[in-house]
Amino acid sequence: MKKYLLVSLTILFAATFLWAAEATMATPALDVEADATLSWGVDLGTGNNAKATHGFKNEASFGVKFPLINKGDKTSAKSDVPVYGEINLTNIELKLLSEKDNNAFRLAGKVEDIEAKLVFYGAYLTVYDSPAFRTNYAQIWKPLATNKKYKTSEYRIRPGVTGMGTKLGYANKDFMGLDVGLKLGSNGPWDAEADNSWTGEWRYFDGKTALGDDEYINGLGKGYYPPEGNYFVRKKLDDKAHNSKYVIGVDFAIKPLDKMLEVALTVNSTFGKEYKKASDGGVNFGVEVKSAPIDGLKLKAGFDGGLGFESNSKFVWDAIVTAEYKWVSGGVYLYSPNMSSDPGAFSLNGFSFKDSKPITDFAFFLQFATKADKKDASNLVEGLDAGAHLAIYQLNTFLNKDKAKMQFPLLFKVWGSYQLNLNDSSWLKPYVNVWGETNHGFNGIVDPEFALAYQIGVAYSPVEKVEVAAEWNHGTLWKNKYRSRIETPAGFQKDGHHNGQFVLSLTLTY
Repeated sequence: MKKYLLVSLTILFAATFLWAAEATMATPALDVEADATLSWGVDLGTGNNAKATHGFKNEASFGVKFPLINKGDKTSAKSDVPVYGEINLTNIELKLLSEKDNNAFRLAGKVEDIEAKLVFYGAYLTVYDSPAFRTNYAQIWKPLATNKKYKTSEYRIRPGVTGMGTKLGYANKDFMGLDVGLKLGSNGPWDAEADNSWTGEWRYFDGKTALGDDEYINGLGKGYYPPEGNYFVRKKLDDKAHNSKYVIGVDFAIKPLDKMLEVALTVNSTFGKEYKKASDGGVNFGVEVKSAPIDGLKLKAGFDGGLGFESNSKFVWDAIVTAEYKWVSGGVYLYSPNMSSDPGAFSLNGFSFKDSKPITDFAFFLQFATKADKKDASNLVEGLDAGAHLAIYQLNTFLNKDKAKMQFPLLFKVWGSYQLNLNDSSWLKPYVNVWGETNHGFNGIVDPEFALAYQIGVAYSPVEKVEVAAEWNHGTLWKNKYRSRIETPAGFQKDGHHNGQFVLSLTLTY
């Protein structure tokens, strides 16, 4: 059995190399990456009665790579005929890899994107991947700090369908970059099993609308009229609510003035009587206009809208306008009530304290930034990485605060670092980051506060691949949040405070 397995693997690797003949082949070189850090730190804790903790910490990571195929793109060969099939693979990699948490070598690889289509006389029919039946041209800018848990879907209009299907289109790069197509899809594959689980979403009720079939709020179901307000509605999925439903859409994109003007739009709609009761049934559309009239200047405007087919659904929409020129960027984001699917304390959903109901709201940001890399378009001074970010969220909520205790909504960050090269192999880099926000601890009842957090440090590299750093942090920070960045502020706020943290570290890299 082992002999057959070995022969099969040999054939697989041989076929891989032959198939990738047109891709960039790797030289048989060993690629090793490793770093180790020794640090001593003290954390003064949170609050007036906090107990400090201190001690050493050892960290290390390493990786060993044997590249089999270097990262690159691969397109199946085609002859100069008007009808052909084509498969495109983007950023394909194949390598043997060993990491710290798994000393054994494993086969690792990825293909960032796969596209397969049949082309005939300029027209095309997609075979893979499935077309998109959602619109997201008006996606708000990213928060100041994100991690893998950040989801753009929390600020994307609903309804929309994620499924499978095909697109029949026509593309002509020589005719103003025209690309137009008709999409047809289903909400799942034909052999999918029925989903008998539960789903749910936050929804606003006006006090005059009853729950529908298979909808529940706190155990109460069809025929119940929830009082006016926002509720989490649970819905049971079954065969009829999950399988065998269809969606149709149209995509259109054109560049009539090349980079001076680019236009794209999409319209998608579910159809069939089963979708009239499904939570994801509905119509959505979006449009985007982009322009780059001069070098370094980028302008963009986007709009998305959607309406569910359920009887109590309301039209939701959002719009964005952004501009960027080298060091300066800014934008405005407008959105309808209940736009965000995040119902927590950090939701951007607008709310009128005068009328006690959701309202349309908007946000702004303005940023100045320069990058240290002289090859970057925003570089002002080589070695200087600095900037300032100012954002205003839920401004209309503030204008309708009535008697609620709310400060003018403001969030900012100022940062700077400068790498001073002492000689060919050593450098010194001081750095500082400062965050500030109003409305910390806001709940509409207790007076909110202004919160501040900062980080200051210096890094020194005496020789190549050796770095010594000393860093002081005062205040702890959230990630993936828009209108609030500070979890526990520096200082002595009523809502709690952080006493500070000091760390000395030595890092070796290979």
